[in-house]
Amino acid sequence: MRRYLTILLLSSSMLAFGDEQYLWWAEQLARSQMAHNPELWQSDFVKKPKWDYTQAIIANAMLQVYKATEDSTLLQYVQTFADYFILPDGTIQHYQQEKFNIDHVTGGNFLLTLYELNPRPEYLKAVNLLREQLRRQPRTTEGGFWHKQIYPHQMWLDGLYMAEPFYARYAVENHNENDFADIAHQFLLIDRHTLDHKTGLNYHGWDESHEQQWANPITGCSPNFWSRSIGWYMMALVDVLELMPQDLPQRDSLLQILQRESRALMKYRNKKNGMWYQVTNMPKGKGNYLESTSSAMFCYAFAKAARHGWLEDKYLQYARQTFSGMMRTVIRTNPDSTLSLTNCCAVAGLGGKPYRDGSYQYYIGEQVRDDDPKGIGPLIMAALELSKAEADIVVAKDGTGNFRTVQEAVNAVPDYRKQRTIIRIKKGIYHEKVIIPPSKQLVSLIGDDASTTVITFSAYAKQPSPLFPQETLGTSGSATLYCAADDLYVENLTISNAAGEGKTIGQAVAAHVSGDRVVFSRCRFLGNQDTLFTYEEGSRQFYDHCYIEGTTDFIFGWAIAVFSKCVLHSKKNSYITAASTPHGQRSGYTFLDCTLTADPQVKEVYLGRPWRPYAQTVFVRCRLAEHIRSEGWHNWNKVQNEETAYYAEYNNSGKGSNTSNRVDWAHILTQQQAEQYTPWNLLEGNDSWNPYQIRIYYRRK
Repeated sequence: MRRYLTILLLSSSMLAFGDEQYLWWAEQLARSQMAHNPELWQSDFVKKPKWDYTQAIIANAMLQVYKATEDSTLLQYVQTFADYFILPDGTIQHYQQEKFNIDHVTGGNFLLTLYELNPRPEYLKAVNLLREQLRRQPRTTEGGFWHKQIYPHQMWLDGLYMAEPFYARYAVENHNENDFADIAHQFLLIDRHTLDHKTGLNYHGWDESHEQQWANPITGCSPNFWSRSIGWYMMALVDVLELMPQDLPQRDSLLQILQRESRALMKYRNKKNGMWYQVTNMPKGKGNYLESTSSAMFCYAFAKAARHGWLEDKYLQYARQTFSGMMRTVIRTNPDSTLSLTNCCAVAGLGGKPYRDGSYQYYIGEQVRDDDPKGIGPLIMAALELSKAEADIVVAKDGTGNFRTVQEAVNAVPDYRKQRTIIRIKKGIYHEKVIIPPSKQLVSLIGDDASTTVITFSAYAKQPSPLFPQETLGTSGSATLYCAADDLYVENLTISNAAGEGKTIGQAVAAHVSGDRVVFSRCRFLGNQDTLFTYEEGSRQFYDHCYIEGTTDFIFGWAIAVFSKCVLHSKKNSYITAASTPHGQRSGYTFLDCTLTADPQVKEVYLGRPWRPYAQTVFVRCRLAEHIRSEGWHNWNKVQNEETAYYAEYNNSGKGSNTSNRVDWAHILTQQQAEQYTPWNLLEGNDSWNPYQIRIYYRRK
């Protein structure tokens, strides 16, 4: 009876899902997973602990739900799993690198997230161990990763998900952006060898040697299209594209693959419930069935790609329809009120013992079971993606949203609203000055893509005021974006002040930030002098994977600001920072794992100078290119500043990191001191704020 009640409720309300409903489903699926498998290692129906991709995808999904709900039982579930496998020296139990099984690498993804939430050194050591496998992984003659040592010369679509999202994330975290050329090459290589131009789909596997029984003697391809292998491939594409540098030449090619594959998949989708079949292109084949794990993967990929603007908005609607159809068709409510996902292909592969020939009969003959982790994990992640895509307000220059300007959207947010308001900004160049006043708290500004979603204005400090021409705007009055509200989250946006383009005009601020608990993620700040004004004393600000460029003092102000894995680009021989840290404030500017670059003609740049006497600026594990001056720091021509300012470095690298000629009043941190410089230590304040745990999309409290 309970199952039929569930179906009745779903059939009447599913098409009207909102973000809270999607989040509710993610929570229920996660809790059901824990009820069915008290230990995470049990997820793939194993009797002994096993380090494998199936458990890894569940771990990753559970951590994402934890970040959305702050339910500590989810974090503990994953941490217990990790702590069983990861020994103090970073060794991973039951993992054998010499097998070169690419399935075993994907666990690095959830470990990186776990390390952000709980930075234990053994997690990072394990991550490095998995990255080492990729360095040593056997390759085809064209440089493609073998799927396993026991499957020589073979690339499978599955393997792209097992390796590339982790490979990409590791590259970003460690400033190895050159690795993205190799990452893109993996996608382009397997696409070239497995693409069927007639259907637009990719075959499951390719054998470079053409020796396998399943391999086409001419092409080396396996004979059929297996939906889950394409699902892994699609998920890998969207996860990597999220991390890939905007200017990477191969990026457009990957977008084209994503778009082509998406169009092809829609030709074979079941129109009644939005699901796909086990053998993708044969929906009427005898014995073929609607398969849940692949449908969940396509749902996730469509939702994420549409949210980022890589696919048209109609694909977001397709994802919603698929999710709705799956809830009606393949979700079962059990007597104990847990949920089960039915119609899951247990496993499929090529070759091995007993031999798997890749035939149609082989794929439809594999075991079908409930609650396969390869479906549960992606379905949870699809629900979370759909929740993120449910914006309260949409801004679009072409009139397809609620408003055409960002300021109109901000104005529409009720003053002092108690739950988060999500504003999606579709791609376009928005020529406007945007002000987010203190009353517009708990706002998320989510751009489609930082390279195509731009807020820009042209104003500078000495510019006459429009209404009071006898006065000038001043530095503060020149900003393009004003962020005075608390708990602001901004993602995938470019904020630009174009007043200085082609001329020298002095101060011209891109962003003026004074709110507390403010986060910018994957944003770009473009300007010249005084690009980023971290304005308010005591304001806690976190900049994650951002790009900031300018000429003189292009990061300046009073705030407690942490910059993690950002790129700081100097356009002139001058100064990067000008902190004005108040006397007694715990910290000023901290740069963690950042990369400092410069225009080719720029050769002499200081790390910083004190705008106020007690300025604090620290660089930890950053890459300093040769444009950084050997003395490092400047006293602003005030000797007394040397007694009060606190400038320090630790374990930086690059040609500009040599500290032997640094000014004698700067500091070199000890390892013990450097360990205290973490985002959570610096920003927690009296309310224990952790920028990695904020609920940036989800509105329910």
